[in-house]
Amino acid sequence: MGRAAGHAGQGGVRGTVRALFRRDRVTGQIAIGLVGVLGVTALVYGVGVASARYDLADVGAWLAAPAKGLVVHANGPAAKVDGKAALPAAMRGHRIQVVQDGSTVLIVDLDTGVVSRIDPSQLKVEQNRRLGAAGLQVLAGAGRAYTVDSVKGTIQQLDPYTLAAWGSPAQVTPPLGQAGIDARGTLWVPAPQHGQLAAFRDGAARPPVAVGRPGARLALAIAAGEAVAVDSTAATATVIKESGAHLTVTLPSTVRAAGRGGVLVPARTEGRTVPLFVPERASLMLLDTATGRVSSSSGATSMARHRFRAPQILGSKVYLPDETAGALWVYDTVAQRFERTISVTGRPSTLEVFVKDGLLWAHDPRDHRAIVLDGRGAVKRVEKYDDRVPGGPNRRPLPRPGGGAGGGGADQGGGRGGSESDPRPRPPVRTPAPQEPPLAPGGLTVTPGAGTMRVDFQPSVGGTPTGYVLKDVPAGPAVSPPSVGPGAGAYTFTVTGGECSREYRFRVAVRYRDAQGRTAERVSAPSDPVRPCVPPGAPSGVRGTATASGARVAWSPAAGAEPGTTYRVAWSGPVSGSRTGVAGTSVTLGQIGINGRYTFTVTAANEAGAGNAASAAEQLTGPNRSYKVERNGNSNAYIHKTANSNADDRVATMHDNNGESVTVHCQTKGVPYTHPRDKNLSGDMYVKMTYGGATGYIIGYLINTPGDWKAYAGLPLWRCK
Repeated sequence: MGRAAGHAGQGGVRGTVRALFRRDRVTGQIAIGLVGVLGVTALVYGVGVASARYDLADVGAWLAAPAKGLVVHANGPAAKVDGKAALPAAMRGHRIQVVQDGSTVLIVDLDTGVVSRIDPSQLKVEQNRRLGAAGLQVLAGAGRAYTVDSVKGTIQQLDPYTLAAWGSPAQVTPPLGQAGIDARGTLWVPAPQHGQLAAFRDGAARPPVAVGRPGARLALAIAAGEAVAVDSTAATATVIKESGAHLTVTLPSTVRAAGRGGVLVPARTEGRTVPLFVPERASLMLLDTATGRVSSSSGATSMARHRFRAPQILGSKVYLPDETAGALWVYDTVAQRFERTISVTGRPSTLEVFVKDGLLWAHDPRDHRAIVLDGRGAVKRVEKYDDRVPGGPNRRPLPRPGGGAGGGGADQGGGRGGSESDPRPRPPVRTPAPQEPPLAPGGLTVTPGAGTMRVDFQPSVGGTPTGYVLKDVPAGPAVSPPSVGPGAGAYTFTVTGGECSREYRFRVAVRYRDAQGRTAERVSAPSDPVRPCVPPGAPSGVRGTATASGARVAWSPAAGAEPGTTYRVAWSGPVSGSRTGVAGTSVTLGQIGINGRYTFTVTAANEAGAGNAASAAEQLTGPNRSYKVERNGNSNAYIHKTANSNADDRVATMHDNNGESVTVHCQTKGVPYTHPRDKNLSGDMYVKMTYGGATGYIIGYLINTPGDWKAYAGLPLWRCK
């Protein structure tokens, strides 16, 4: 009976849509297809089927509309609302945030800390729980959900379905920054007081990662599933790789000019490129988290007076939310320039902008309008309060080529042109007014390379340029080409040379002829700073060996390593530590003198940052040493199978052999031994040795090892595992 009613309801919907589109067959077919393929909800169409389950479009997003007491689901490709859910009465009119990850859709009341869950199949709000105070962070991703109290410093994992606490809470010194969840479900939280990213997973805290000095201005982005920490105080970025290794990048010093909140970064990017924006300098940077390369572009000076949100990237374009104008600035990463702005509300607004499932969404939660963009930058408008069926009766006429809907196009050459036989009088010839000089070039983008710096710019507008030259080039570096013509296909200069330890700024001048025919120039604003280097690649061939002086670690040079490249060597195992500033391709680590399995990690670094790491695991056993027997005159000394002189497990016996050299492998602590006559010969230090073809342990006072026999001798004698 319910199934029959459902089919009847669907048939009624299709009939209604066909009636609405009798005059527009193509649009009608599209709408009918949306009904069939997307399963648009019975709520939207007003079909009274109590048992209906709502199947929303996979490519869509939930948007808050608290002024109407709703959250709405919009279909991205159709740019239509296809589902709605009523907010609890206590949330209406409050600041609402929608947290969505797959089938997990949570509503956060930012004014009260109450969190609710939407059941997308029923379009109902369920499980209302107060999980914190105003400003509570709620996150969902990788099948997990968390709350972060930035003020109290409390972190709690949740069951994303019931919203019940899962596991024990963790405490981190507040205040905390905006958190994020990586591809493995680990929650990363900036803890500026310690200069760390705190980590939390599976209901428990994980070891934090140092990404700056205590008190640093930290921000976090999740790029292609990896955590990226940006330190605006030191102008660095640290990429936490899935392997546990880190890629550290030196950012342009412009980052330090960012205000109290630091540089603006998106919470998440679907690819490996992270856009960074410094509002105070209208500076946009693009960080490639795979290679550490950073390019930088300067926007219009007027941008510095506007209020911006974090930039978002989709496809080849970066979208910069401007809340002063209620619009998005668009930066084309291929053309390396700012394009038009896209209006969202057209007035000062609080903008929510995010990327989900290959689409970018932008809206003011308090406004009825929203926009959705695809990867090519095509814009569609969404009416959040519209509850009509997709493709409703208000259809716009299709525009005609060359003009508006009415067909009024441009002149196609049908008018009469002048000719020698034209009898009409001609206007008098006037001397043209002096031409205005061209405007200065703009849109300077600087990109570092291995020993190079590339400067791209936008040509001047107006006037008659005669060419362009690069300014502020110091002695030493070479510029190619020396000048760029006014009709060049690529407006680019390449600077070769320079020092990696130094930042450079450039300007571009347009040359033209003034009214007296003299050569004159107009010069652009300075570029962002750039270095002639990028973080080096990973070393190769890492290997470790045990020597009498410690562990020797060697490797092959990193790809792209230049003079001045140094290496950081870190090790873990029975002994852990690190050493920085290693100039060559090998180092001997005197800190390592214990047998066991070690992992060595080598990272190349220069002034541009530290590249990807290379690792190797090695089983190290210290070299054998030769020492003489002592205190064994006219007596027996017993070698045991274990480090226990009290055990009945002798493997060999030495008799009256003072001064005889024996092979010693290592030292170790064992079962305490009490000498029957001399307390100075009591202790727990043993020597592992080989004698007469047998290998075992002997109490340490019988072998003349360096130093006091009761303590480890240290290198060159290694300790047993």
